Amino acid sequence: MRFGLTAVLGILAHLSLSHCHDSRELSPAPAARSLLTLAGTVHEVSPGDARRAEAELGRVSALVRKAFDDARSHDPNASPVAALNEVVFGALGFVREVEDTSLEFVLLPLVLRNRRGNCVGLGTMYLALGEMLGLSVEGVLRPGHFFVRIREGARVRNVELLRKGEEMPDSWYESRFPIPTGSGGAYGRGLSLPEVRGVVEYDIGNERRRRGRVIEARTAYEQSTRDFPDLGEARASLGAMQQLLGALDEAEVSYRAARRSNPVLPGLEQNVELLERERAAVR
Repeated sequence: MRFGLTAVLGILAHLSLSHCHDSRELSPAPAARSLLTLAGTVHEVSPGDARRAEAELGRVSALVRKAFDDARSHDPNASPVAALNEVVFGALGFVREVEDTSLEFVLLPLVLRNRRGNCVGLGTMYLALGEMLGLSVEGVLRPGHFFVRIREGARVRNVELLRKGEEMPDSWYESRFPIPTGSGGAYGRGLSLPEVRGVVEYDIGNERRRRGRVIEARTAYEQSTRDFPDLGEARASLGAMQQLLGALDEAEVSYRAARRSNPVLPGLEQNVELLERERAAVR
């Protein structure tokens, strides 16, 4: 996942567990349904993709349940996370994507279809599967990255989806994806389901922006700010799209909101300066 703020004149600042339930309960739960519904709002995902994804989530969940039951028959202390990793990255051969920014690797139905995803795509898949299996799982955002945490009793595992589900210590994330002092409250904590949707919507906005589809990008960023008010990148990116569309007063409001959410957001002050010069030129 690449977080970034694109200024109007080309400034780009990259920021860019409980036991499993009985198999009869393996149906899409709120997180899965919410993420599938969100994906269904973009043209890259067909109704057929969404239906197949729902069925595939049930199938994968059943495979994980069986792998966990098999492991527990030999080791009462077997980990459901290990079973999940074994099925996803072993038996099913899912792989990471770290270069291509296409929505093919972000949206849940397409990640399931392609068996390939970036940190957001694989992370949201784990959120959906974990919830269906009764695991205590939450998404976590850091600058430029997204991963999941899964609780097994008193133990909390950081599950790194770009390393085949390997458990990584907090220090690894602090070193690789440091949170700048004063960045606000979006980073390093468990996200709510609406906030996770906001992360996906932000990625949709970025893809639309890269393709020059400014109105669609503005709409996606607007949705992201509603679902994840603390995400300063979405507010700043919304301001940039409003500025491009000539809505200078609205852009100023968005930039101010971005500053409140994340006062140290890279590129924000340059965007504000560009806006001020543009407003002065039209007075």
